[in-house]
Amino acid sequence: LIDRIAASPNIAVLCDTEIVGLLGTPDQGLQGVRWRNRRTRGEEQHAIAHLFLFTGADPAASWLTGCGIPLDEKGFIRTGADVRSTERAPLPLETGVEGIFAVGDVRCGSVKRVGAAIGEGAAVVAQLHTFLARRGSAPAGATRAAAPRSAS
Repeated sequence: LIDRIAASPNIAVLCDTEIVGLLGTPDQGLQGVRWRNRRTRGEEQHAIAHLFLFTGADPAASWLTGCGIPLDEKGFIRTGADVRSTERAPLPLETGVEGIFAVGDVRCGSVKRVGAAIGEGAAVVAQLHTFLARRGSAPAGATRAAAPRSAS
């Protein structure tokens, strides 16, 4: 596949590049894309009608080395069943460090798709509530019901 992409004259692979603007209308769809090279900071804009976004090929989690969060051989964060020990069973999106969770493309075993990462982001909220309930901590923003005061 890599060779086919490289040989295709109508495909450009842009590394170290981030999309900074999409141009178009709901009626006419995508009409252009603006991007910025993260190294040179230079921006380009081109008329483009189709866009395939691929992220997550490189985990960019090396900064976690030494934190106790287990990474796989490719540098992706291990979670859930991948870090089970005899001491505890982490929640599906929980890392090997209790209370630290990972979602999206940086996670070992993720499908590396935007929709899946969004789903994991939503799913982790319930897991955080489960984690906090097990510890007896209320989630941030939660209120506790106060006992009524007796009139004295």
